[in-house]
Amino acid sequence: MIAKNAEAAIIAKGLAKTYDKEIEALKGLDLEMRKGEVFTLLGPNGAGKTTFLRILCTQLMPSKGDATILGDSVVNNPTAVRENIAMVPQDAMAYSNFTPWDYAYSFCLLRGMDKPTAKKKAEEAIKAMLMWEMKDRPAQSMSGGEKRRMLIAATIASDAPVMMLDEPTSGLDAIGRRNVWSNLRERAAQGKTIILTTHMMDEAEMVSDRLGIINKGELVTIGTTAEIKSKVPFKYRVIAPESAIDQSSYSEVTKIGDRLVVYLKDYQEAVQLVSEMLKKGVQAEASPVTLEDAFVRLAGGDIDEIGQEAQK
Repeated sequence: MIAKNAEAAIIAKGLAKTYDKEIEALKGLDLEMRKGEVFTLLGPNGAGKTTFLRILCTQLMPSKGDATILGDSVVNNPTAVRENIAMVPQDAMAYSNFTPWDYAYSFCLLRGMDKPTAKKKAEEAIKAMLMWEMKDRPAQSMSGGEKRRMLIAATIASDAPVMMLDEPTSGLDAIGRRNVWSNLRERAAQGKTIILTTHMMDEAEMVSDRLGIINKGELVTIGTTAEIKSKVPFKYRVIAPESAIDQSSYSEVTKIGDRLVVYLKDYQEAVQLVSEMLKKGVQAEASPVTLEDAFVRLAGGDIDEIGQEAQK
């Protein structure tokens, strides 16, 4: 866990981006990320996550405000910023004839490493992504998940102080995802600052030191997983068939198809409701409130609203 007083690596102040004079992707975002932490941005599609990352990596200029990375302004000194960052974009495509070795080694050389160092870093990164046996295979012969791991290996090989990964484990299987998580945590322990965007709540919870939830271009909340969950006034939930529950008896209920999720303030209430369901011969499941529950509530309140927003 990163110390609360750790030095800031990234500071965004009043960061705003407007497209076509009317679409506000970011609305004056203030955000700070610390050296040696994994920071995850959560939000519905269209919330502004990718726009924020594109500004940080100097692909986009903000309409207002500024951000600094290790003291360098993305507006006034983008060349210096680029020397300290590496990124895996969400829509990155692998060149069909490039191999994992081509990507990792070439990326290291482009970042100014000498050949022996570049070879060492490339080998370490490819092995970290469990791809050494396929290091000379062209991308055209790989699966989507393998191509994604190849791009992540190149980013890790860069040894950049700040690494940004937009939906990095999309398309990866469970083993591949956990391997990526492990490597990102190791890099953070070495002092690297890692910024992720993801829609996978288990990923956000497993890998992050802190999380920020943004929606419609604004920061909704920020904190550790525990801190964000604590913002929800319920501690437990019970999932059971809609037909078995009297909804009027509970203040917070979410409908998911033919099931209901009932939110409760304490453990005893959850046990009592499950017992009632069992007496009726109905299967029910009780668990603590999840990060996804907190996200849905904080990012818009209603699951249907979030789903509609994600389709835009």
